[in-house]
Amino acid sequence: MYNCCLHIYLAGHPCRAFEVIKEMPSLEYFTHVFSESVRPDRALASEAELILANLTELDAKEALAALLPDGTDETQVILLADKEQARLLAGDPDFANYAAVKDIWISPLSEEEVQFRFSRWQQTCKMSKDYWQTSQYLEATINNIPNLVWYKDKNGIHEKVNDSFCRTVN
Repeated sequence: MYNCCLHIYLAGHPCRAFEVIKEMPSLEYFTHVFSESVRPDRALASEAELILANLTELDAKEALAALLPDGTDETQVILLADKEQARLLAGDPDFANYAAVKDIWISPLSEEEVQFRFSRWQQTCKMSKDYWQTSQYLEATINNIPNLVWYKDKNGIHEKVNDSFCRTVN
């Protein structure tokens, strides 16, 4: 099994949601490391797998410019915003390009809602890591078998083949 240390960056003014998340247990095989800052910090954001940004006392566009990852980074962003900020973000034509933003939580949130939403995020993260590991196991297994291995869909189209198959058919 794998062990995964998730770096979670809490950006913006401290709020009860941050405290609730820090108190929550991590899932099996996971540990959480937290970093925090009141002002968005690009260096801290670049180290994080998850950025939780409390936008309620920040300029949302300015904060997003500092927090959002560049390029193909796998960092995920969850925004805590009031209703007005969420409305403005949804109306922003650039917002559709912010692929890293996975969710917007409308503030204020109850402790139960924070726990529920963060638990769902943890479960999705774990499922993604489990999928990656299983995919790696499959690749390693079929590519180390000297026999030809292939998977076809119901229409007879090859979906996946191993290295031996590729060498045989060139």
